[in-house]
Amino acid sequence: MNDEWIVFDTNIWIFGLRKQSDCYQLLQNLHKLYVKTPYQIFLELQANLIPEELKRFFRLVHLNPNHTELSWEKAKPEMITKYRKLGCKLGDAAIATHLEMMGIKTLVSENRDFFEEVKGLPFRVLRAQEALQKFGIGE
Repeated sequence: MNDEWIVFDTNIWIFGLRKQSDCYQLLQNLHKLYVKTPYQIFLELQANLIPEELKRFFRLVHLNPNHTELSWEKAKPEMITKYRKLGCKLGDAAIATHLEMMGIKTLVSENRDFFEEVKGLPFRVLRAQEALQKFGIGE
């Protein structure tokens, strides 16, 4: 089991809750991971999930209390500006800010922008399949 706290990007939660391949497998293995959900990602989940999916999100968090954590701290505006200057879109800049504020070193995301457009991030970005392999929960 991996004891490093990581963050699932919004798309990992959405795809996983909709039972899409590698993202679904990540959610099925929350008990083997330590996943924090920053405020910005929670806001995005509220905006993009239907009520039943949001209930499943909270159920997963509730069923894995020692392996999941919600953070209600808002991103610092000056740090968001820093990430915007690096090339992040507004929502991505807020997520990057949260990761830095929480000291998170790994973001699991299917967001191409984090992989291709933004350089100099203080955390690594893994795709879902890479995370499954890295954390030893792949098939």
